[in-house]
Amino acid sequence: MKDYLLTCPRGLEEVTKTDISKYIKDKPNIVNGGVEFRGHKKDMYTVNLFSRTGMHLLEKLFDSKIYESKKLYSHIYNLPWSKFIKPDTSFMIRTKIKSNLFNKSNTVTLKIKDAIVDNIRKNFGQRPSINKESPDISLYVIIIDNKMTIYVNTSGFPLFKRGYRTKIHAAGLNESLAAGLVLLSRWNPNTPFYDIMCGSGTIPIEAAMIAHNIPPRINRTDYAFKKLASYDSDLWERLLEESKNKIIHDQDFRIFGSDHIRANVSLGYESSVKIGLKNKIKFFVKNIKDFVLDETGTIIINPPYGHRLNDPSTINLLYKQLGDIFKTKCAGCNVFVFSGNLEAVKSIGLRSKSRTILKNGKIDSRLLHYPIKDGSYK
Repeated sequence: MKDYLLTCPRGLEEVTKTDISKYIKDKPNIVNGGVEFRGHKKDMYTVNLFSRTGMHLLEKLFDSKIYESKKLYSHIYNLPWSKFIKPDTSFMIRTKIKSNLFNKSNTVTLKIKDAIVDNIRKNFGQRPSINKESPDISLYVIIIDNKMTIYVNTSGFPLFKRGYRTKIHAAGLNESLAAGLVLLSRWNPNTPFYDIMCGSGTIPIEAAMIAHNIPPRINRTDYAFKKLASYDSDLWERLLEESKNKIIHDQDFRIFGSDHIRANVSLGYESSVKIGLKNKIKFFVKNIKDFVLDETGTIIINPPYGHRLNDPSTINLLYKQLGDIFKTKCAGCNVFVFSGNLEAVKSIGLRSKSRTILKNGKIDSRLLHYPIKDGSYK
């Protein structure tokens, strides 16, 4: 068995643990920004395929203690790199450092790179190449205080890249975070789901994939583990085929997405078709003031944050309008608002039942839950 670290958006650690626990035997442990677990190759493939909230699945290569910065080069150089890297192997390095031993991560990255290259040159007479775009091996080096852990990235591109995006919407949520919002809401797929500010449709698409049991990366073919010497194509293809056989095709769920910009709605529809959800999500071009609730259910929205606006009153007015809509049109619904504008959410004018702390990239954000009863939360 090997040790793994599945990174995720900050605030989604508990959700990520629950999500992957369905697919692996080992009990995951929560750490800052992810979950750790032990597993076999099958577990690594399974988590890469099924994790809805993960960002990168990292496999541990080495861990050790380091007490002097000047010994970093020799420490790295003396590791058995020839097991993983050959002269014809391209690689890249990313570092995450929280240690008083080192001041600049760029300097640390360069020193680690030099040590690895020199090691391979000594063993094979040739040096490997650096490729920052599409390397054969992507290394993650994490130094926390005196502990150094070196991982290989088995995912490659971030796991939020599902393969269904037709175009990238400028203000769109990444898919792992969007799926996390749906899971945090504890939405019951037997009840309606609404996103009345859906943009390019990421949140309703992720909700529909959960309801239909569609693996999040069913369309994705590019994974870093396929470049590893240990890659087992038969095992991977078998897992992929088994996952396709478990997709729920013969049931319709009431999932709605609307936005006032037609181009956004078109993007959402095109993406839903690409992932196999044609006509499974009802998309509409509609202004929020025209929203009409068909049946009580769950509403999740990610309204604009307004950080680029010079006049904060404009965004505050939008959030007040949202609060009025919730009070007058959404009685009986569980409403969730995800926002990175912690001042503007006060204009909603409702008392939230819960506030989940999250990160949207580098933006401090909250997922606020408003269970609307008789037009207001009491």
